[in-house]
Amino acid sequence: MSIRRYLTLILLSVITLITFAAAIQGYRSSMAKATSVFDNQLRSLTFVLVDITDLGTQSIQPQTSAAFVFQIWQQDKLIVNSHPALDTAITEFKSEFSEHNFLAQRWRTYGHFFESSKKWVLVAQPLNSRFELSEQMILAAVTPLVFCIPLLTIIIFLLVSSGLRPLRLLSENLRNKKVDDFSPILLQNQRNELSPVLDTLNQLFERLNAAFSREKRFASDAAHELRTPLSVLKINAHNLAIELNDPSNTNMQYLQLGIERMSHVVEQILLLNRTNPEQYQGQFEYFDPASLCQTVITSLFPQIEAKKQEIELLGKVAKINGDEFSLGILLQNLISNASKYSPEGSLIRVTLKSLNKRVIIQIEDTGPGIDESEYQRVFERFYRIGGDRHNTNVSGCGLGLAISQHIAELHKATIKLSRSKQLSGLSVELLLPQSDPNE
Repeated sequence: MSIRRYLTLILLSVITLITFAAAIQGYRSSMAKATSVFDNQLRSLTFVLVDITDLGTQSIQPQTSAAFVFQIWQQDKLIVNSHPALDTAITEFKSEFSEHNFLAQRWRTYGHFFESSKKWVLVAQPLNSRFELSEQMILAAVTPLVFCIPLLTIIIFLLVSSGLRPLRLLSENLRNKKVDDFSPILLQNQRNELSPVLDTLNQLFERLNAAFSREKRFASDAAHELRTPLSVLKINAHNLAIELNDPSNTNMQYLQLGIERMSHVVEQILLLNRTNPEQYQGQFEYFDPASLCQTVITSLFPQIEAKKQEIELLGKVAKINGDEFSLGILLQNLISNASKYSPEGSLIRVTLKSLNKRVIIQIEDTGPGIDESEYQRVFERFYRIGGDRHNTNVSGCGLGLAISQHIAELHKATIKLSRSKQLSGLSVELLLPQSDPNE
């Protein structure tokens, strides 16, 4: 549940609860006030009725909905009666308030003795009239509040939304930040409660910026510090092989292969770091993927020709929006793997096609392929099927597909592995989103 909805429901519930609690208390107060007012009326009524002329035992004609009834007694004799059905005293001959049942309802009664005329005046009023008055008073007070609850709901919702607006602005600022943007967040009309959060976030951005800067410097320094010694070592190994004048020296061959493999691992590690989607800043533009495939195949042709393999490029698709340099690295990894793991004299096929608003670049080979259970693991860093030495005796470091996965994520693309139906080897499909250059 959102904070806005939670606060709105809580505030509305509290207001509703307090309103009905106030209504109950108001009802009790109204009853007490009505009792006091009507009791004073009954007391005053006795002073008015005592001066009625003596009518003997003649009774006043009763009314069906009388507001009160009364009796006047003198020397234990009923001399005035407001209702013919009341032939006995409606209350005790005491100067006090009480309640009695007669004429099929509950009455509030009062009696008063006048010493000058030796008369008892007894009066009574129905209790239901008092209840009706109290109910009307409380309903008159509560009804507007009840009808105002929907309006209060809207007002509370708007006020809570206004109060939470700085949080929404902060969320939008964070969502719109680029992966390499570590600048501080500044909000106008900043609330005091939000200041500690902003200070903490800005301090975090500052630390992250320092950490990423150190990592970038490390990649740059590592490129210099590792490449140069390896180049020197490679030259010295070559010169040493010439001095020994023994091309068949196994130890020297292993040394040269080890240096080559170390150089390859260093280059792949640096490339993996550079192509990280959170750090890599590619230059996206529209280009022809068929032309890029031709360029990659041309650069890899010596490797393909050395194994007497054939490679064909089929299909043509519309231009795509992407970073041509990084996609070239991805395609180079995939086509190079197809050549490495396919036997001599085999066929490699690169196919371009469009399907469901996606551009698909498919690379198929005639190699041993990959077991379906390994499809996810081969994208892990340094993971190779069969360990450090592949079962095809092809050396590698297990970073090529991890780099390819980074580049695919950078382009919001996916890499799909399957068994090639025509060439029986591995089929790798790169699914790129297709966009309109005119947009």
